[in-house]
Amino acid sequence: MAGFGDNKIEEVRARADIVEIIGAHVRLKRAGRNFTGLCPFHNEKTPSFSVNAERGFFHCFGCGVGGTVFDFVMRVEALTFGEALQSLARRYNIALPERRDGASGGAPAGERDALVQANQIAAEFFQHVLWNTHDGTLARDYLVKRGISMETAKAFLIGFAPARPANLAAVLDKRGLIEAAVKLGLVKREPGRPPYDMFRARVMFPIRDAQGRVIAFGGRVLDQRLPKYINSSESPLYSKARAVYGVCEGRQAIARADRAIVVEGYIDAIALWQAGFKETVASLGTALTVEQLRLLTRYTRNVVACFDGDAAGRKASLRALEIFLAAGLLGRGAFIPAGYDPDTMVRERGAQAFGELIDGAELLADYFLREQATAAGASMSARAAAAGRVAEILRMVANPFEFDLLARKAAGMLGVGEEILRREARKPGQTQSGNRAGRAPVPIAATAAARADGVAQAGVGLIAIALGYPALRAAIYAQAAPAEIEDRVIGALLEEVCLSDEAQASLEIPVMLALSDEQRGRLSALMVGPLAADADGARKLVADFSAALARGRRRREVESLRRAAATAGLSGDDAAAAAQAVIALRRQVHGG
Repeated sequence: MAGFGDNKIEEVRARADIVEIIGAHVRLKRAGRNFTGLCPFHNEKTPSFSVNAERGFFHCFGCGVGGTVFDFVMRVEALTFGEALQSLARRYNIALPERRDGASGGAPAGERDALVQANQIAAEFFQHVLWNTHDGTLARDYLVKRGISMETAKAFLIGFAPARPANLAAVLDKRGLIEAAVKLGLVKREPGRPPYDMFRARVMFPIRDAQGRVIAFGGRVLDQRLPKYINSSESPLYSKARAVYGVCEGRQAIARADRAIVVEGYIDAIALWQAGFKETVASLGTALTVEQLRLLTRYTRNVVACFDGDAAGRKASLRALEIFLAAGLLGRGAFIPAGYDPDTMVRERGAQAFGELIDGAELLADYFLREQATAAGASMSARAAAAGRVAEILRMVANPFEFDLLARKAAGMLGVGEEILRREARKPGQTQSGNRAGRAPVPIAATAAARADGVAQAGVGLIAIALGYPALRAAIYAQAAPAEIEDRVIGALLEEVCLSDEAQASLEIPVMLALSDEQRGRLSALMVGPLAADADGARKLVADFSAALARGRRRREVESLRRAAATAGLSGDDAAAAAQAVIALRRQVHGG
């Protein structure tokens, strides 16, 4: 798991005090067996966030987020499990073995550490030049001209690369990091000449990951040289398509505001952050990617992208819609008035004007529908063509409720039949972004999912009891019949826990990693809330949950018999016998 031994994971889990870790982000107060506070993952005025130190779980009864100490660190710092494990291990001085991390492009831990160290030294070097040397004078004047305060510049680690060709190269060579610097693109090396600096006479913008590690740099000239900006090359630490500028500085504000504002460049992000919009990030000068949006969804599902208000900017917003949908988001667009960019708008027209623009940002899907309807006009052929384009977009909408609302709105705006539009949107096929079509469930599927909620809760509830009460695992296995649970993941996990003699701490991590976000929320709610306080209460819950699973199995048998009878076209005595079987099973389902 994550390239580390299970024993080390258990050691970190045992040593990490969940109340201490969460207490660094949330003001907690004891309330009986739990600690409560305001949830850090959504805005609330009445505390609905609980931590149970005894069981090692947290849960918010407002937004449904919950889990172990690892889940909390992963969410609040936007880390993978392996990164959260390392973060906690460092905090509690636990040595972890070196590993090969597939997520880092296969770089061994020792090599990766050298790359991180080289970038950190480079950032400190550039900062020193900016603030403490004559070479940084022009850069300091530039920051003043752009309205960036010293406090803000230091928060973003802004620096300056001197014009001399081998200053940084010499510093890194003395530290034995020249090979790492070459791999990162900080230093160039050519036959017949000594290593020389890649960035020279440029204001330097370090790009950090969510943990605060410098993974790359952007550099801007102060004269008319081209290119105006150059960025670090791709490396084991950095992928331009996946990194987001400002995520380190803005991640907690994004979670608190439940919103991310996305701009294009470094200066725009910094200016908005300074003006109070600390939930701002930048897409590193390129169009947004699915990977960047998925990174932001660790903090919020509400993303507002800023576009130029001209025709090109509006076309860009329509292209961005598919990227948002591929990431599972609708997304909103804010169109900056002509003659401004986010930086100049907030400086010249004020934070209030920019805030009103962001608050009024329109759903990209709504803008797309309005553009299609307007362009089609009254022409029948044009409306039919527009309906085809809308169906292609609807095909990418995964959320059934969003699909339903958009399909209704689109049919009304285009003057086409709603059922025809829905049918076209559900046809098999692929959109331009490669997402499988037909992902929006039909209403009957949504109804079935809602009806099965009690069964799903029962399966997760039995896992919770099996984790907390090892003595009951044999009884749970016998009563619940894990192999017959419809959700194969839940059934397999329940069987694994019931057949194990290990303690909760050893089993909960693989269980939590295997569950979906919704299932993790259900489990954590039980762990901090109504899970039985003693074995007798737990036995009663086992009986109740097992009965719910049994009813679910009988309900599936009823549906199976009904379908079989309908397919076979039975008549006479055979039809009567089938009907009697269905009636008998229904009575069992409803306890009659």
